Amino acid sequence: EAARRAEVALARNEAEPLQLALRSAVAREGVTLEVTAPRSEAGATLPEPEVHRVGYVPIDHPTSYYRSDTPEWHRKFPVTPGRCDGWAGWWPDPLLPAAPFDLAPAQTQPIWITLRAPADARPGEYSGSVRLKAAGETLRELPYSVRVWPFALPDERHVIAMYDVRPGRQFLEGGAPAEEVKRRMIQFLSERRLCADRIPADPVFGRDGDRVTADFAAFDAAAVWYFGDMRMPVAYFPGFFYVFGWAHPPKTILGEDPYEGGYPYEGADRSKLRPEYRRVYQAALRLFWDHIKAKGWADRMVLYISDEPHFTHEEVRRQMRAACEMIHEVDPKIRIYSSTWRHCAEWDGHLDIWGIGHYGCFPMEEAGRLRREGHQIWFTTDGQMCTDTPYCAVERLLPHYCRS
Repeated sequence: EAARRAEVALARNEAEPLQLALRSAVAREGVTLEVTAPRSEAGATLPEPEVHRVGYVPIDHPTSYYRSDTPEWHRKFPVTPGRCDGWAGWWPDPLLPAAPFDLAPAQTQPIWITLRAPADARPGEYSGSVRLKAAGETLRELPYSVRVWPFALPDERHVIAMYDVRPGRQFLEGGAPAEEVKRRMIQFLSERRLCADRIPADPVFGRDGDRVTADFAAFDAAAVWYFGDMRMPVAYFPGFFYVFGWAHPPKTILGEDPYEGGYPYEGADRSKLRPEYRRVYQAALRLFWDHIKAKGWADRMVLYISDEPHFTHEEVRRQMRAACEMIHEVDPKIRIYSSTWRHCAEWDGHLDIWGIGHYGCFPMEEAGRLRREGHQIWFTTDGQMCTDTPYCAVERLLPHYCRS
């Protein structure tokens, strides 16, 4: 049965999408869309809608973590079994410009219309229409309504929904500098009230003999834009302060190794970092911490110490405790985060924010205890979102996580 009317509701200072599914029994070429701006009976209008066509990508094998160093135009072959719950076929993914397009017979083509209400929009009912045309003929006209609620979402963001900004080579092939590409991606996230992971410029740390130095000029300019213009609620410390990942030993800092003997430090006591390593790391950390406190950014920054640390290894458990103690000696108020997924009792009192798996691998009684003791719990969803996931289970749970 053909749809008679589409409806959407939103607060002021908010955007909401309206999705229409087009389907024709016969082929239609050169189809165009005309979407009128919503207008109230009193004559008030909302901004012109953004109109996109949903594109599809072919997937010939259930997805997983695949990587390939072959040219972009080479067909890729999976080397491990798929780990998602999808299947081979065409899957909706990109939002494409709504240029004239063709409708194949008996195939659904979604249209994605984004409607916005400014912070000063008048509350009430607005109406508009979507007109579908081809070869000068109007194929269908569908009215739609927009209800604007009598309250506005605040400019200040409180919910932390972080996505890493990592432009790969395909994002950089146009010749734009990496920092410019990162800024565009951060702005994209900000417009959707999401949060990026890092400020798009780092301080420059160095050594002048025994003295650790820092240049904050580029970082400060980027931080003002990130926290101010983009209204981001949080950011990780610069990657300089990231210590280790997985089961690797701590990284070298300004030429100082964490242990004696050279990498991979066989036989080293991982619970005892070299004194000069500690001194240099703490000197840089103190410079940075004092600087962001003076700027008023300290309570919005988190030190991401380790990604997925392999705590089944005793040496990893020891080096994490040693690294956290080194950091907290500078100031116990520095919040240390790690995406542990699971609970490691030996790190209680060392980590301040636990990144836990969302599928029950972290005992909820432990999560509750940690929160009561003043620690924070963040859900980590790395690797849980695939294009060919039919019910978008994790994506649908994200609002629940935020509410929790």
